[in-house]
Amino acid sequence: MGKQYNKLIKRRRRSAYLARQKAALSQANPKAKKASKPSSPSRSARKPAAKKAPVEKKEEPVAKKASAKDVLGPEPKEEKIVEETKVEETEKTAEKVEEAKAEESTQPEESPDEATEESEEK
Repeated sequence: MGKQYNKLIKRRRRSAYLARQKAALSQANPKAKKASKPSSPSRSARKPAAKKAPVEKKEEPVAKKASAKDVLGPEPKEEKIVEETKVEETEKTAEKVEEAKAEESTQPEESPDEATEESEEK
């Protein structure tokens, strides 16, 4: 067999040996006081542990949702200036486009002969 089985045999022999020694002692001194284990009587003499009172959960008020102003703060004046310049630029470009259209309309129109030639080429 293996080592594990040998250990089992040794353990059985040891426990049988200890049982024989204990029996021989009790026969030699029958009036001797038995040694009592202090752990068993002291356990029953102890008071049971005090139970803790259930803790009541207090509901904390839920915070309001943060707005953009709370997170980012008030809008700085610089951004407003930048927005105004963008508006002015778009107005300028719109004026330029209108001027270009006006110039095209003021240019002399092609004669009807030239217009028919271009349409025939297509």
